[in-house]
Amino acid sequence: MSQINQIQEELRQIEGGRFQTLANQYLYRRYSLNNIIELGSQCGTDKTTTGVPDMYSVGENGHYLFAAYTTSNSDIRNKLLNDAKDCLDRSKTGINPQLIDRIILCHTYFRLSPLVLEEVRAIDPRIEIIGPETIASDLDGKYPALAHTVLGVPLGKGSFIAPDRFIERSLNDRFSTDLSKLLMHRDSEFSVIVESIEQNKAVVIQGQSGSGKTKIALDACLSFSKRHHWDLLILDSRYSSHLDDDIELILSESENIILLVDDANGNLSLEHLLGICLENKKLKIVLTCRKMHRSELTAKIGSYLNFREIELEPLTAENIEAILETEYNIKNIALRERVSAIANGNLRLAIMAASPIADGNFEAIQEPYDLLNIYMNSALAGYSSREQRLAEILAIYDCCDLIEGDPCYEDLLGLGYDDAEIRDFASRLNDQEIVTILTSAGGVLAIRMEEQNLRDFLICRHFAKEGNGSFADFILHTAEMPNAPYLKAAKSMAEVCGSASVYDYLRRECEKAWDEIKNRDERIADQFIITFNQLLPVQALAFASNRIESAACADVSEEILGMNSTSDGSMPLHISVSLMNSSEYSQTASELFVKCVERGTERAAEYNWACGQDGAFAYDFDRTGFDLENSKLDALAQKYQQSHSRNVAACLIVLTSSYLSSRVQRVRQNGITYTYNTLIFNFTSELAELHAHCFRALSVLVETEFSRQVRSTFRQHFSFYGKEPEAEHAENMHSVLSMIEDLFPKYISEDSTIDLSCSLSINQIYETCAQNPPLSLDGFRQSTFDALGLENSESLVEKEPRISAEELPLERLTEALGKLAEDYEISDKEWESGRAIGKVLLEIAKRTPDTASSIIARNIASSPSTIPVPYEALDHLAETIGRKVLRNELGAVIDVSDHPALFDYLDLLAIKNGPDKEELDEILARLDDGRTHLCLEDLEIVEPKHPGYILKYASRFSERTHNDGVWRFFGNCGDEKRVSALDSYFGSNPLPAINLYFLALEGRPSFDYNLAFLRCLLRLDSSMIDRFLEYAASLDYRQRHDLLRRISSFWTVQDNRAWNLLKALIDEVLSEPLGRFEIAALFPVRDANALSSDIFWERLDYIIRERIADANSLDRISWALSDCNDEARVRAITLILSLDKDGISINDLDLRRSSMSGSPEKGFIPAKLKEIEAIESIAAQLPAGVEYLKHREWLLKVRSSIERDIEDEKWRLFHGRQ
Repeated sequence: MSQINQIQEELRQIEGGRFQTLANQYLYRRYSLNNIIELGSQCGTDKTTTGVPDMYSVGENGHYLFAAYTTSNSDIRNKLLNDAKDCLDRSKTGINPQLIDRIILCHTYFRLSPLVLEEVRAIDPRIEIIGPETIASDLDGKYPALAHTVLGVPLGKGSFIAPDRFIERSLNDRFSTDLSKLLMHRDSEFSVIVESIEQNKAVVIQGQSGSGKTKIALDACLSFSKRHHWDLLILDSRYSSHLDDDIELILSESENIILLVDDANGNLSLEHLLGICLENKKLKIVLTCRKMHRSELTAKIGSYLNFREIELEPLTAENIEAILETEYNIKNIALRERVSAIANGNLRLAIMAASPIADGNFEAIQEPYDLLNIYMNSALAGYSSREQRLAEILAIYDCCDLIEGDPCYEDLLGLGYDDAEIRDFASRLNDQEIVTILTSAGGVLAIRMEEQNLRDFLICRHFAKEGNGSFADFILHTAEMPNAPYLKAAKSMAEVCGSASVYDYLRRECEKAWDEIKNRDERIADQFIITFNQLLPVQALAFASNRIESAACADVSEEILGMNSTSDGSMPLHISVSLMNSSEYSQTASELFVKCVERGTERAAEYNWACGQDGAFAYDFDRTGFDLENSKLDALAQKYQQSHSRNVAACLIVLTSSYLSSRVQRVRQNGITYTYNTLIFNFTSELAELHAHCFRALSVLVETEFSRQVRSTFRQHFSFYGKEPEAEHAENMHSVLSMIEDLFPKYISEDSTIDLSCSLSINQIYETCAQNPPLSLDGFRQSTFDALGLENSESLVEKEPRISAEELPLERLTEALGKLAEDYEISDKEWESGRAIGKVLLEIAKRTPDTASSIIARNIASSPSTIPVPYEALDHLAETIGRKVLRNELGAVIDVSDHPALFDYLDLLAIKNGPDKEELDEILARLDDGRTHLCLEDLEIVEPKHPGYILKYASRFSERTHNDGVWRFFGNCGDEKRVSALDSYFGSNPLPAINLYFLALEGRPSFDYNLAFLRCLLRLDSSMIDRFLEYAASLDYRQRHDLLRRISSFWTVQDNRAWNLLKALIDEVLSEPLGRFEIAALFPVRDANALSSDIFWERLDYIIRERIADANSLDRISWALSDCNDEARVRAITLILSLDKDGISINDLDLRRSSMSGSPEKGFIPAKLKEIEAIESIAAQLPAGVEYLKHREWLLKVRSSIERDIEDEKWRLFHGRQ
């Protein structure tokens, strides 16, 4: 049955409430409505209610669209007539009919008579009637996702399923629980998850197996979907080779959609989904995963999206008992208590096991495996023991290719299974949706286990319970495989079937395997011991210690402090951080950690991981204190006092930063663990003690080279915005400060504005808490107070004291200048102090113009060369005492070479006020220092009265300059006035401008970004082409590539000299051996306007004809155009093939995009399908004729090659792209 027939059949059977839901969403899409208000259905249900109309929408003009619906199959004529009249009846709608723009009557009566249609329309011309034929056609062709979500019609090729189908599947699935049951004992968690979906683009719900992640995620998504009228789709957990196609389909049709990805850790196209979610604002994604896979999943998601993570805690035994009684009618109290206690929060396990043994003997149930065994044995009753053994082998490998050399297949053959038997059994399992099978283009059958609950059980039974295989042997056998299967198998046994007996088994097997694994490749050994360090703590610590001892030592302190990225790739750090959480081995692990830090054997990013937010805090979140964190601080502080290791100091600073920001990966509250990147701890007395401990630890660094950084950390931690802190913040900070008052003299010891500001903040914190201020301010001089007040007046933050320069007497102003100059050298205070200096000097200039110049001179002469020029003060003094006097007085004290910017401004003052010959000569003489002083725009003021001065200045400047600032002479290349100035002043002699242009390029290659100056100079002197080619050849790859890309804009420039330069570069690149890597930059592949212009195609035609006999050049041109939009790419390839009648370019042209392989974000298969469409377009546009038969035959071969690539990609995707 085709989809349109299936949609029509569903419409024939649809009930009224569901039809109203469908019609509302259908009209919302069809007419692009901004809103819909439902009167004919009960909110959040598929039940109908009385209302006229059934739905209405209000347009931006205040007019209405009315809609009425019917599923009546009897007397349809009267029903439609009455609905139309009711919509026009003001007494029923309350709306003036003149405000109604459109009335839509939707019905499900097939083959409506034309007579009835015309009779209803005759009532009013605004009436439109939409029947099931039209609705079915639109749902099939335009809105398939709507047909899927409301009618349950398969979407695309079946990668997504509707919520109803998802729930229905759970009812028929022997290995999962019933999702139609009520959600119980999760009210608070449910509210939090719905709120998280509201506020975030992605939400991850993780927890132990059987905790109810799928049920709560589904119900939360349904709630959000109904509330906001968003489509909800669930990604089928089974593998689909058509996922890329179906994603494209739903996004093209659905504007607002929420996707639920259950067991996301096993989803093979997750990166594609995340990439689409990142780019699409109207798409949200909710993912569930088991706790054991949480790290890998969140790392992958975090590389694309900010997300909210919620850890769903297991239900209590009491809650599980209540659910078993009320929802599953288990009346046996002893059974409920036994099952609930042993299930250990795994609700699914309890439900699966309790029903089959409700009336039987349950005394033998001792551990979680026993519960799983009871249910799974009943579910597997239809399979022989031989078949179950085969299923176990498939489960432990997870994926099996029936080809020689595949480890799983070889094991099965070794156990006596033949190929036909394996294929037959796999086919049966595929029919039952336990596995998915795929056949490669080469005929190889692949089997992938899909039913995770069954997989977990079979793994545990195979190894730990029935001894059908040695897990130690399995480890050794699979350790070198990509994504070693033993890792996943161990996690399944530990999490799903975990018990003392299972853990003992794993420990024994790991000990056996370790003796051999430790001598294998370092990567394999590290992977093993990192995974199992909790089972083998002594071996892990010894292995890590040996690695540290044998590694070379290094000082990586600067990299640690300067690095933002983190990496968890260090085995020794992993082991020590992990085992520090173990009470038995914590001390040994701590010593190992400090030793590793001191020796600097690992990469800086790995220390940042270990001391950063991921590794700094203990893993046990049920604790109330921070004993482990405090012991880490003590260990590092003590080691620094003993060794003065810079590595230890750096890690101590990073570690305290993690603790002081009070952030961890996870924080448990009310049974839920939230992660939103990082989350702030609730402030407690224990956290206050940790913060105080941080400052005690840092105090060992106060009198060292790290003093400035640790003092800054102290000041910043106790700062606040505004004049006073908020009461709660003050209480929190006071609780820390009161424990470290003895450290105040260490952290606050200088007569500086930063220490004064910190003292004032601390005192304000105490005062807000009604406590006496602890710090005396007597040690700070008045000039320090004045400087701080002047800076605060310029600050955007409301801080006290605030003093304006006008308020202070002259003596205090001059004393404050020294402090302000000191602060200017502190990066955090540069802006405020620089502005304050300018205000102070202006005020001094106003009050004492006769002596101000000497004060300014002394201030600038004693300050760094970067001190800002006091423009306002200089302007004022130039007017009052004269610019020449000002220049002489400043020049007598200040060395011109130390503060060139100051004298540049004095030159500008002269220029603006009409310079005399002496001043102009002096300006020219200053060029001898080789610096860049004035720009072309400044000099234009002089030119009218002193013709030729610009040319004279430029000539001397080009001969003398030797600095990187020459580009400033030209000004902004986007300013047409600057470009026209080159024409005006250098037309007679362009050489100085050309020389300066190339000097400017040396200092800043991209200064002429839009190449406006270059085009102008090319017009002035065409011989510049050769010099430019020489310059371009001297650039490194990155700079040259950027330059060629910008020159590609000359394709559409009418100026022939610019085109000649571009063509010269194309000729040069086409003739170079490595030119293939540069040619693409010379084509405007990202400029849609250029690619659609006639001049581009005329010039491209010319270049192709010129090189039609050169297959290598044609190949390079096709490659250059391979990443154009599809229309331009097809046109270009067609042009080459059409001109190349002899076919010399066949087998050489690049028909595919250079990026045609796609990407995880965009999808791989869709990119390849587009290539097939492009090839078909090229073939269709080729001229007819016998001479083009070989061209068409070649195109068919390329198409076949791409089709094989698609099949290969499906195969790689099926196997997890290993």
